[in-house]
Amino acid sequence: MVRVVAVDHPLRGRALRARRVYRQWGRLWLVLGLRDGGVVSVEVADTDVLEAAPVASAPSGTSTLSAAGARRLLALLETRTARAATDAVVSAGEGGSR
Repeated sequence: MVRVVAVDHPLRGRALRARRVYRQWGRLWLVLGLRDGGVVSVEVADTDVLEAAPVASAPSGTSTLSAAGARRLLALLETRTARAATDAVVSAGEGGSR
């Protein structure tokens, strides 16, 4: 869960599930799932994802990421998203007209 922390954001204080991360306009964004099934994009800087906080304990069988772990995860997701986009462009080029 990610908490929106920006003072002027309409979702401030809400904890929402992050669905994916992407880069646009030179900034990182998270796609967050709303309780009604919709989604909203929120700039990573407007959330608590990158805040330094102590690692919380988690019930047995689950895990909790530290801030550093979350940053590494976001970097991996971003790399994977970019690679998938590149693969899609290459695949589309292979099936084009001759």
